[in-house]
Amino acid sequence: MRARYIIIIALITAVISYYIGTAFLLQPQAINKQSFYIRLQSDWNSHPGNIIYEVTNVWTKTDELAPLDPQTRLDLSKQANVDQVRSVHNKSYIMVHHGNTNCHDMWEPHYARFGADTIRHQVEYVLGIQKSLDPNKNQYVPLKGKIGDQEHASQIRSGYSQFIPICTQNELTSFDYSVKINDESVGFDVYFVPSIEQQKNFDEDNGLFEHYTNGQCEGKNYVRFSGTCNNVGKSAGLLIAVPDSLTLPLTKIEVWLYEK
Repeated sequence: MRARYIIIIALITAVISYYIGTAFLLQPQAINKQSFYIRLQSDWNSHPGNIIYEVTNVWTKTDELAPLDPQTRLDLSKQANVDQVRSVHNKSYIMVHHGNTNCHDMWEPHYARFGADTIRHQVEYVLGIQKSLDPNKNQYVPLKGKIGDQEHASQIRSGYSQFIPICTQNELTSFDYSVKINDESVGFDVYFVPSIEQQKNFDEDNGLFEHYTNGQCEGKNYVRFSGTCNNVGKSAGLLIAVPDSLTLPLTKIEVWLYEK
C-alpha cells in the first residue's frame, strides 16, 4: 500500500514538473492579464452585488513590442482606474479596469501558483469539467444555465455586457476561448465580435448587432463554455453578457483567450 502511494506521488510530481517545464521553457507565446471590476449601483436588481471579469490572453508575439513610455502608461492608467459613473438600460455602474497596457506588459506565473493550478486542473479533469489534462489550456465541457433558454433570452438584454479585447499582432487570426461564471444560478451569453462598437449595438438591441460565425463563435445561456473562432480581425474581442439577476455578493467571470 505504501509503495502504491509513493508511485502515485511520484507520478503527480512528474506531471507537474513536465508542465512547469513546458510552460516556462517551451511556451513561445506571451501572456497578458487584466481585469474589469464592475460596481453595480442601487438601480440594479443585482445590487449590492458586483462583477469581476478576470481575463488571461495567451497570444503569439512575433515582434518585440516597444516598452510603454511613462506618460503613455500614466494616461492608460488614468483612463481605466477612475470611479466614473456610467449607465446602461437607465441603470448606473462604475467600472475599474486593471492591467490595461494595450497588451504591452507580459505576465509569468509563479512556480508555486502554477503547481497549485496544475493540481486543480487535474482534479477538474477527473470530475469531467475539463476536456484536456494540459493545465496550460482551459477547455471546458460545456454546462448550460439552470433556467430555460427562453426565460434567459428575455432577461439577458437588460443585463450587463462587457467587451474583452484580444491581444494579437496579426491582421487575421483564430482563437480558442473559455468562459466560466461562479454563479451557477444564472447563465451568460458570449460572442466573438469584430470590435467594441458591437457592445453598443447589443445593449441598445437596435438590430445592428453582429458577431463572427466562423466556428464556435457564440454560446448562449452557459455556466461554462469553450469554443474556437476563426479568421477574426485585430480589433476583435469577446462580448460577455449576464442578466440582472445575479445572486452572489461578487460574481466572478473567468475568461481565457488562446491564439492559435
